[in-house]
Amino acid sequence: MSKKQLMLSVFLVIVAAGGAWYWQALQSRSSLDENKPFDWSNVFNPDSGTTSDSTEFGTSVKYESTDVTVDPAIAKDFSIDDIVDLAKMGEAYGFTLSSAELAALQNRKFVIKNLMDTNIRPQFSGRNADLGREIVGLYGRTRGDIRDPKLRGPENAMLFTADVFFTSFNNLYTELLKEIENEVFYPNVKTLTQKFYEDASTNLAAATTDADQTKWRKIRNYFAVSHALFQTAAEPLEALNYYDNNGNMIDPAQVMAEWEVKDKEVDTYDHAASFVKDLHLDSESETSVLADLETIFKAEGKNAPEVFAREFADYKEQEGIDFLVDFTQFTPRGTYTSSSLRREYFRGMKWYIMIPFFVKSPALTSYAYGAADLMAQNPDALKNYNQLESAINFLIGNSDDLMPVDYLASLQSADPMDYLKTARNPKIKDLSAMYDEVGTEESDDVLLKTKGMRFFSGKFLMDSYWTGFMTQGDEAPRPGFTQKLPPMASALEVMTLLGSDYAKAHIPEMDFYSDANKEAINQALGILAEQQAVLTDEDWQKNIATGWLWTINGLFDWQQKNHDALPQFMQSEAWGAKTLMTANAFWTQLRHAAILYAKQSFAELGGGGPGACDPQLMPAPAKGYIEPAVVAYDRLSFIAKRLSQGLEDQGFSLSNQERLKNFINVMDLVQGYVVKELGNDALREEIASGERTDDGGVTCIEYWISEESDWETLRLDIVGGLENSMPVPIEGPILEAKDRRHALIADVHTGQDSSYPARILYEATGVPYVILAAVSDANGPRLTIGFTSSHYEFTELYGGQRQTDEKWQENFYIGDDPYDAYNYTDPATWPEENSWYAPLFDLSQ
Repeated sequence: MSKKQLMLSVFLVIVAAGGAWYWQALQSRSSLDENKPFDWSNVFNPDSGTTSDSTEFGTSVKYESTDVTVDPAIAKDFSIDDIVDLAKMGEAYGFTLSSAELAALQNRKFVIKNLMDTNIRPQFSGRNADLGREIVGLYGRTRGDIRDPKLRGPENAMLFTADVFFTSFNNLYTELLKEIENEVFYPNVKTLTQKFYEDASTNLAAATTDADQTKWRKIRNYFAVSHALFQTAAEPLEALNYYDNNGNMIDPAQVMAEWEVKDKEVDTYDHAASFVKDLHLDSESETSVLADLETIFKAEGKNAPEVFAREFADYKEQEGIDFLVDFTQFTPRGTYTSSSLRREYFRGMKWYIMIPFFVKSPALTSYAYGAADLMAQNPDALKNYNQLESAINFLIGNSDDLMPVDYLASLQSADPMDYLKTARNPKIKDLSAMYDEVGTEESDDVLLKTKGMRFFSGKFLMDSYWTGFMTQGDEAPRPGFTQKLPPMASALEVMTLLGSDYAKAHIPEMDFYSDANKEAINQALGILAEQQAVLTDEDWQKNIATGWLWTINGLFDWQQKNHDALPQFMQSEAWGAKTLMTANAFWTQLRHAAILYAKQSFAELGGGGPGACDPQLMPAPAKGYIEPAVVAYDRLSFIAKRLSQGLEDQGFSLSNQERLKNFINVMDLVQGYVVKELGNDALREEIASGERTDDGGVTCIEYWISEESDWETLRLDIVGGLENSMPVPIEGPILEAKDRRHALIADVHTGQDSSYPARILYEATGVPYVILAAVSDANGPRLTIGFTSSHYEFTELYGGQRQTDEKWQENFYIGDDPYDAYNYTDPATWPEENSWYAPLFDLSQ
């Protein structure tokens, strides 16, 4: 027996005996002192016990801020009467601007239109049609003809909003994560789970005491649940599945339909139950494992896990709080619905992420050290585990819970339990807590009682911590507060903390904001703002998800500081609403991508020959414009470069890494033009002419663009670059209709108290809006057209399975044919926008 294993064996005897001195010390821990600086060490420091430091991935990439000079001339007012061919935009795209819209265009220089009020639909060039993403395709439609600049017109003057760049990055990030999960994470965690199940079974067979038999039976049953999930998935479609033996492509719809039938047959409780029965567990164990699997597949309600039912009941009696696991969160959603592999990966990882081994429970702590013992006996498994954790930490964030590696690290300490007492105190409560009495428990004490090992930990996301801190169930008011916080949160609070003055002004519109809690809400926002103020740029850059929030902060901060110097269309209150909608949509995309790993807060209760001679003059250029969000673009470019380098540093070779590099090149191009715009530079296009005689003997003077054209670069190269950045699907060559569409949904918080029924907070996006903006600078006045994300925030009563993208998209789209993905429903049936977006649609404001 190794020294580490001997220490572990001796220590488990102490734990099993109760370790009363430790439980009392942990119980007596004081609540968080709001006057002390917030401890960010667990958030940004490397994970204790890991062999790889995720903060080192991609660090060779250094953040560089773009040096810009803003010419005050770009902020001057002008009349839309100076715009030539104003009506041509409407003629080209099938709409007429009303008198109210024309007045708004004059007053605030931009208007928003529903896409269905136009004839614009997504359009893609060449092979990119199979990779189509809705918002990029809309720009593909408005850029005009890509072959002949003589076919361009003023209607091709595009406004590139921050939304299209944000969404393009999200699509790449999401597909890269999916590929890593399918090709690396899933097979590794599947193998690891089987190994730990088998080793726990071996230890159970060798156990000679009742205590050891109980411990190893419980650990084996815990792994049996995830073992049944990971082992019963089918392999997803691959490109070869779409071709017959002669190399001819089969109808993709037929291939997908036949495969989906077979794939769904394996993704059932009955299939998992059959696997468990083949394990030949004892009757009691089999019953508990099957009960948990049935609850996981139903994905409804809040329960204690059956494999630890006695331990949870004892913990309730010990602490006076009934902690329950929210099994609705086992609903596969986000990107995890496309195959049984992804659905089972989601369920299995959720089991690891959400089932706690409470550190204050002697029995569960004994089991946690047993799981750590399995790690100690399997160096290769520990290495693979750490590599998985480090990769997830780099992409999402550091762990918010104790992990097996922490228990191993504690054995190197002179006082293992003291080590666990101080290591990695959770900052986000993700368990349901039912109290015997209202208003007696302290929120920080309740959070501490959730502390314990998770085999794979939920990840700390800054915004999850914020929504958790801003909410309470039936606990007492926080120390120093005269009011209790509400059980529900809002994106308005998150965006206020990320720097939106507009969001802050609209906080009173939250439906749960009242005289009974408004002082507490303002006080909590103030505390969080002070905590955030100490963060450096280096802190925000530590992982990709935190950099995502930092990018949103850059969107607000730079625009507000430069408000009076920016173009007229960015100076109205309505633009504040548009910026909030853009930011909320990007935040929603982050929460959608990270929905498995993020710890969710819980408060409650080409062309042919030369052709004929063409004497046509070259038409005036289509003079596009890029929303000048210079700091946000700097930060977006940085996290894209950091992601690219970080993946290389970890040795990944993924299908979409080159497409990520294409996106980085687009952002470099974008920033170059933003600098020119803000400096009020005149963009260049040189027209040359010359005499030519065609094959028919006709001679004429022809005109062409002699050198590189700034305007054609804006019209063609940015859209083309974004098309070439669209990720290839990693499950077959045909992108699902769901993934082509802009609409998606993410649940971010669950809240209730004795006076507020349990509700789930959803953030969602829908069909992009058309945005028309009037611009005037050294290049003259013109009307530009672009697209901006829609955003919806709403709550639903807790109960049943959680919303999925598929269900949400039924509000906007008809069917699931990938080649007819943009068949829209009647906009009269679409969800209503939140009140804080009213200035975008009420043209009188």
